[in-house]
Amino acid sequence: MPSGPLLAFDTGSPIVSVALALPDRVDALATPQGRSSRELVAMIDELLASAGLEVRDLGGIGAARGPGSFTGLRVGLATAIGLHQSSGVRAGAVSTFEVLAGHYAERATAPDGVIMAVVDAHRDRWFTQRMRLEADGTTQADGPSEIRGRADLERSALPLVGHGASALEVAAGAVDATELAPDLLRRMRQGDFPWGLSTLVEPLYLRPPATSAPKLVRSTQATQKATERPRREARNE
Repeated sequence: MPSGPLLAFDTGSPIVSVALALPDRVDALATPQGRSSRELVAMIDELLASAGLEVRDLGGIGAARGPGSFTGLRVGLATAIGLHQSSGVRAGAVSTFEVLAGHYAERATAPDGVIMAVVDAHRDRWFTQRMRLEADGTTQADGPSEIRGRADLERSALPLVGHGASALEVAAGAVDATELAPDLLRRMRQGDFPWGLSTLVEPLYLRPPATSAPKLVRSTQATQKATERPRREARNE
């Protein structure tokens, strides 16, 4: 189990949250997604200042690595890397699915010990992963990540956990996720946490960003034409 205060943040979910574990309490702050790039560092500074701490006083820094908001994940993981490199404090990240499973385990009991963690991928699609809840409080992935539509989820016989999960009409029931940073702290405290820079440089996107690469060929052709025009005019003179 790591010694010293622990800092955790989740920046890929609809509710961005930061939590600080102290010997006698857990302090947390949250803000809506979309403002994390402007407010994350300020939230971290506020929590540390209220506890009279600096980053180098921490025993560990943890982040959720997705899936979730593309921009939010990049902001969170880059911040964790920056804090680690500037202070030397160890850092690491786990998937949002694992954090969601821990969130469920704190609030409900799955009849067969298996649940499905879900992340809204928008456009009526959801990222999902089956998770097995172990008796010691840890979680194990029980199947590959995949993308399912709302209708598929509503036919699921497994309990669900995720932001907005209660809106899905699932017979097995659903637990709505709120701020996940405190759940991430619990995972860090259990000792089964993947510390290491390698976990921070591999966001779990599950699908490519909705952008396209620049058309370099077309740009190159345009540059060549622009270069050739003055040459032709010079020859004509």
